[in-house]
Amino acid sequence: MNTPDDLPAIRQEQNLLFDFYGPMLTPKQAACFTMRFIEDCSLTEIAQELSISPQAAVDFINRAVAKLKQLEKQLGLVRKFAEQQSLSASILAKLDELERQISPTEPAATSIEWIRNAISEILG
Repeated sequence: MNTPDDLPAIRQEQNLLFDFYGPMLTPKQAACFTMRFIEDCSLTEIAQELSISPQAAVDFINRAVAKLKQLEKQLGLVRKFAEQQSLSASILAKLDELERQISPTEPAATSIEWIRNAISEILG
């Protein structure tokens, strides 16, 4: 069972899954998901806006979440993204450490700056 402390992390994970796989949802699933988790609408508001019952809104949301999780299980794009972010952070930390050990006038300092800029560009 999820505790209230888990909810921000769960919502963040769901939003990340939606960023990667949202276009693969049906239009109703995407609309319900967006209204619920991104716009923070109540089930009643979603139902009224989309002219569906609150239970239909719940069903669309549950199907959307299930599909997003299934796609992540099959493709693993969010996991790979998180691994790349973590590795990039580690590389940048090592570059900082190396930079502290050399003189800014050494040719290696230019290479370190180039690597740092390349990583930043890759990360967007």
